[in-house]
Formats: sequence, C-alpha cells, structure tokens
Amino acid sequence: MTSIVICEKGTQAKAIQKAVGTRYGQVLPAQGHILTLKEPDETRSEWAGEWRPELLWPGRFYEKKPVAMTKAKLDAIRNAARTAKRVIIATDCDREGQLIGDEILEHIGFKGEVFRCIFNAEDPKSLQEAFANLRPNADFHGLYMAGQAREQADQTSNLSLTRTGTVVLKAPGTKGAIGIGRVKTPVLGIVCKRELEIENFKPENLYEVHALTRVMAGDLTLSCSKLPKSLLKEQAVEAGEDDDQEELTEEQAALADQENVSDRIKRKDIAEGLAAAVEGYSGELRSRSEKKKQGPPKLFNLTALSAACSAKFGWSGDKTLEVAQKLYSERTIITYPRGEAKYLPENNISDVPKLVPALLRLSGYGGLGHLLASPIVRKGKSGHFSNKELEGLSHYAIIPNVNSADSFASAVAALTPDEAKLFDVIVRQYLAALAPDFEYRQTTIDMTFPWKSHNWDFRANGRVPLVLGWKEILGSRAVVDKDDMPDLPQVGPGEKGKVVSASVRSSTTKPPARYNEGSLMTMMEEAWRLVPPGEHRVKLKATKGIGTPATRGSVIKGLFDQGQLVTKGKTVMPSAGGLELYKVLHEVCPNVVDPVRTAVWESIFDMVEKGRMTAQDAVTKILLETRTEIERIKATGGSVRIAIGKAGRPTPKMLDLAKKVAEQKGIKLPAKAGSDASVCREFLNANLPPRDPDAPQGQGFPPSDKQLAFAERISGETGKEIPSEARASGKALSAWIDANRGGGAGGSPGGSYPPSEKQLAFARRVAEEAGKDIPAAALSNGRELSAWIDANKGSGGGGGQRNGAYTGPPSEKQIAFAKRLAEENDVKLPPEVSKSGAACSEFISRHMGKAGGSIGRKRA
Repeated sequence: MTSIVICEKGTQAKAIQKAVGTRYGQVLPAQGHILTLKEPDETRSEWAGEWRPELLWPGRFYEKKPVAMTKAKLDAIRNAARTAKRVIIATDCDREGQLIGDEILEHIGFKGEVFRCIFNAEDPKSLQEAFANLRPNADFHGLYMAGQAREQADQTSNLSLTRTGTVVLKAPGTKGAIGIGRVKTPVLGIVCKRELEIENFKPENLYEVHALTRVMAGDLTLSCSKLPKSLLKEQAVEAGEDDDQEELTEEQAALADQENVSDRIKRKDIAEGLAAAVEGYSGELRSRSEKKKQGPPKLFNLTALSAACSAKFGWSGDKTLEVAQKLYSERTIITYPRGEAKYLPENNISDVPKLVPALLRLSGYGGLGHLLASPIVRKGKSGHFSNKELEGLSHYAIIPNVNSADSFASAVAALTPDEAKLFDVIVRQYLAALAPDFEYRQTTIDMTFPWKSHNWDFRANGRVPLVLGWKEILGSRAVVDKDDMPDLPQVGPGEKGKVVSASVRSSTTKPPARYNEGSLMTMMEEAWRLVPPGEHRVKLKATKGIGTPATRGSVIKGLFDQGQLVTKGKTVMPSAGGLELYKVLHEVCPNVVDPVRTAVWESIFDMVEKGRMTAQDAVTKILLETRTEIERIKATGGSVRIAIGKAGRPTPKMLDLAKKVAEQKGIKLPAKAGSDASVCREFLNANLPPRDPDAPQGQGFPPSDKQLAFAERISGETGKEIPSEARASGKALSAWIDANRGGGAGGSPGGSYPPSEKQLAFARRVAEEAGKDIPAAALSNGRELSAWIDANKGSGGGGGQRNGAYTGPPSEKQIAFAKRLAEENDVKLPPEVSKSGAACSEFISRHMGKAGGSIGRKRA
C-alpha cells in the first residue's frame, strides 16, 4: 500500500528518516501551521472597512487558507497524497500537533486511511517504537476538534476585543491598535497588579533583638524577630480572625507578592523591653545538628532557560529562543529548544556514557572530571529521567545533542559569543544533573525566654558546606548560596548559655520587586499561583499556565511593541497607557485580565476532546462571554481615552505653529513635540488662546510674524486698517490679505505687490520649458507674474496644458505632502493625484486647513 508520512518540521523529518528510512513512505515536513484562518476582512465585506465595536463571528468556523511562505510545503504534501492510500501523521503529540496534521488532510481532501504516530522523544529507538505501534487517527478526532475550537475562539475573541478596545478607548494622536488577548492581557494584568502593589506599598518598621550569648565553646548571637505563637493566637482571637492559614512552601513563598511579616515584631517598645529583660538571662540551650543533601536542579525547558538567560545576561525571551534555535537547527548541538518538559525519557540514560565524556573533552569542562567519573542517574519525579512525567508532552528537556557528540569540538569552535554563552549554560545544567548532591551540615541552636506570660524564641542557624557536588559545576553564584550561614560553636546536652548583652536592630519592609522578562515568563508558566484554590487553579496548573514555552517570549515582546509594557533597567513595568488599560478592563470586565479565563476555556476544550461538547458549541459558549465583554467596554461611552501605542507625527503646519508659539513666548518646545502629535497638540492647547468651538477648523490660531508684516505693508499701501479679529486669527488675516493686496500703488485691486522668491523660481522654470522670456513688468509685480505663469506653464516640453491648467506630473515632495494630508485626515488619495500636478495641488489646498485638528483620527 502506498503511504506517506506527514511531520511538523524539517528536523523532525530528518529524525524520522534516520530512524525508519522510507519504510512507511516518503516523509514530508510541514513548517508548523502551514494553514491559517482567514481574517475578518476576508470573510465579510462590512468588516473590511472602518473598525467598529462588534463581535466578529460569522456564525460558522472561519475558513482556512495556505500561509504564502509555506505554499511549497503544502503543494508537496498535496501532490504526494494524490497517489497515496494511507497517511501517517507524525506531528507533535499535543493538541497543536494534531491540529497541524488533521487540518492539512482536511484541506487537501484526503479520503484514504489515516494513522497516528505518537512519540515524545525523537531519538531512533523512540521513533522506531512509535512507528511499530501506529494507532488509528480517528482515536484523536476529539483532540483535533479541541484544537479547532481553541484557534477559532482565540481569533474571534481576541480580534473582536482588540477592535472594540481600539475604537472605544484609544486616544486621538496615537497609531496602532490596543491589543487585547486571552494570553497577553492577563500578562499585562500580572505586571500591572505588581506595579499597583509597589505604588500602594506602605513600609513597616521591623525589629529584631540580638542577644550575644556565651557558652563553654565560645560566643554566638541568638536572635528573636518573631512574636510568640501564643501571643499571635491571642491577637487573632481578639480580632475575630481565623488563624488556620495555609502554609506556603519555600517555592510558593519565593513567588509571593511580598514578604509575609504578620508575625514579626513591629513595635519598638516591645523590642526594647525584650532586649532589656533578656540581658543577663541564663537559659538552657537546645542544639540540633544534622547532615543534609540537596539534589541538582531540574533540566531546562524553554521558560526556565529564558529565565536563566534573563538573569545572567539580561536577554529577552525572544533572544534566548533565537540563539537556541540556531544551536539546534544550524549548529545541531542541542536538542529541540521549544519544549515544555524538564525531564528526559528513561531510554536517554543509555546516552550518558557517550555524552558526558564528549562534553568533558571540551575546553572549560575538563576540570569537572572528578565529579562525573561515575555519573549519577536520578529517575522519577524528583530526578531528571522520567517517562511518567513526560506523558502528554511533545518534547523533552533541552540538553546537548548526543547525535553531534563526535563533532562537538569543531562545532563549538565556530560558535558566536552569544551561542557559546548559551551552550555553556545548557551543558553545565546537564552535567550538574549527573553530579553528586550538594552536602552540608545544618545546625540550629535555640533558647526560650519567658517574658510577659509568653515564651520568646531566640535562635541561631548555621549551614556549613561539606561537599559542593553539582554546585561546583554551576559556578560561584551557586556555591555561595544566600542561605549559607557560618558554623556555630558546639553546645553540649543541657548546657546553659548566658546573655552577655542584647541590642535592638531595625529594618524596613521593602515593596515587592518588579519582574524581569525571565521571572515574568516563569510567572506565566506558574500563573496558577495567582488563582484561588479550586478547580480553576488545578486546571491552570495542569495546562502549565498561560501561553506556551515557544510563545511566551513573543507575547511579552508584543506587549512591548504595542506600548503596553516598558522596561526600567532590567525590569518590566506597564506604560502609563498600559496601566490605564488594565484599570479600565479590571473595572468593566475583570475576567479579561484574569488568568482564570484560560482555565475556563481549557475546561471547555477538555469537554470537546472527550466528546461531551461539539467544537461549534464550545466556541459559541465562549463567545457569549466575549459579547458581554464587548458591550461592557462600549458602555464606557468613550469616557476614558487611553494614549497607548505609537504616537502619530504632527503635520508640518502644526509643528511650525508650535515652534512659532515657543519662539514668541520664549519657552522651550517639548522634546517629543516633533514626533508625537499628542504632545504637540497639548503644547498648543496650553499656550494658545482658547478657540471658539463653533469656529471653522484652523480659526483662532494667531498669524505668523511674516503674515502680520505682509498685512502691515498692505495696510500702509492701501490705507486700510487691519481688523482686530484678523490680527487674532491666521485664517482671518489670510482672507483680509487676499481681499486687499494690490489695493495700493495705483489704488486698484490690480495694483502691484512683489512676487515671492518661490514664485520667481517657478516662473523661471516655466520660461525655460516654454522657451519664452519673462516680461520685465511681471518680474516686479506678483499679480502680473502669476497671470504670466498661468498663461505659459505646460506649454513647453516638460508638461501639458489643458484649458490653461497645468497637467504635468507633481513633484515627489508634492506627492509626499499629499499622502501625509490624506493619512492625517483619514481620506483616500485619489488616483489622479499621483499623475497630475494640478489635481495634487487642488487636493492639498482642499485638505491642508483640516490637518491640524484631524491628526489621530485614522483608525488603528
């Protein structure tokens, strides 16, 4: 039977060909999604015009179209499928992989047998086993429909909310859309929530009593910083509080919003009283000392690798992925970098004897041989090799590629500095996973001091490293752990210590720290921590948070590009517009900024996968909520306007006016006035007299110095006084000039006024093209010169004349200015403007007076 294999990407095709050859048919790679949903503009004509706040749901699934740049891949699969009786889908085994394979077969209309090859590792053994155990693709129809529902819901909801938010909330003077999405907007919410915590943070003073205590073997300092539990319980009872609090694990505490100081000593008088009371006290000491071990950290998935590179090198998630992709696809010295797992399949244990020696032979790792003479393989959830922990995942942890072990030396020598840094991080993490445990001795000495009917605990902790183990591989930062403490003197059983002196030390609580890109990606992965206990929290944890390892970096980059996030040093914070957007959405439709939204959707997609709901019904259910969200945003009625995204540039006329005002008033023009129309307009509004709202556009702006000087000259020649309203308005003064110039020097409207330099230059060009001389009288009379130009322009070889009007092409500057006016006034540029100088001039004349007040009306 003729068959073909469809896989997800070129590297996967190579791995399959290496493992099984063409035994199952020609192996044809896609390139991720080579089909994409049509846009709303391609689906309904009314959606192609000006954006409106509405639900962009056509009542049926959006159709799909080929991605232009991958058309050759699709054509190759289509051509091969024409003669095939069977297709094997060998894409990634997750929902997106199933979607990629099934949508291709549906698009090309394949009617033969379809089988599914399931694997989560791409080594030859895993692939051979997977192809030997093919399953009917029909078994995965639910997974395909869940993928369909996910992409249809995402596109419809995200684009509908984006258009609605842009139309209703966007401030004039800014370009681009206000992006709102299922993943990106909760990420904005995470950053904004932290920023508000920082803004609203009120520091508290904390006090700690240090008691210098003498024992037989020497002195040590015992410290008391916490209130007795019995006292805390009394206070909770008095306040009517429930003291049954869920205790945070060490990992959870690291991601808590801020330090929990509810049990700390916060009153100075209590600390000072305790210090005075304990001085001179002799009490029995309790000493506990034990040896402890700490295993190496997990291997990297993309999120963890990005977080490490952000902390070490200040890299963005996008940069980490870009460099990792080159190490994978071009250098071929690491495994697939977009994986979500931190484990390796157990059959990879057989690669250790080849991979470790190959790495130790590289420069910089030879000194680690004593730690890896007998590599330690740790299996199961607490280790690094676990088939169970990889169930349902498409890719395993990022490690050096054993298939390139023989060529590591030459490949590493050719790496760029960034590639070398990233490879080193990955190599050390892999070697550390196989190295001995970090061993240390943990000692705790404490003493109870009774005071005011409660027992106050004074304690000292010490940690002394015994065997560095894997920490030696990860470098000095890991060796000098922040929790390492000095050794303590020996204390015998029942021995008493005497407090020689006691002092009070104070500190101040600090606000929670801002995220950097790495910690933000980690929080996206662990967004379940932000959700109250319950099924949504469980679902979000099971789905590995919001976004995927491959998309988290691009989501954050998109928020930067759209102006919703900005950087401050190495940290991430919301822009002013991003924070305002969060506040509005949190008030009118809080679920849009909540990670719980993803958990709710995933529960719906699970029902589709299990056949308990159709994909169409799932999308309809999700979009009911989206429709409500749209109406709530619309209900703000434009009362909130958010300046977000890229600023539109002011028109030359607007900027010239701002410069003139700054010069006249002797004030400095704002730095961004030349590039940001909103800044320029704000400056003009603050420094110009209030405008009559009923006046024509442009009325109320003062005339320029040159315009006033020209009007004064006409007034002197004609004896006519300039009206006060004309002196206050550039537009009114211009009208007065047009009506009165030429009224002197002869007393008739046809009198003289000098031509401008530009008019003279244009006349000379016309004379040259027409082969005519300019009359002497016209050289000194602007009106006569204008009449001569009108009579002669276009009569030479450089242009054409139709009914006395110049019809030659416009200049490049003229076209550029017309395009600028068209954009700023949100009008379409007529086709004839690019062909006819006269048409271009007429367009400019018609729209130039509108530009100053219409900047920013153009839809995003």
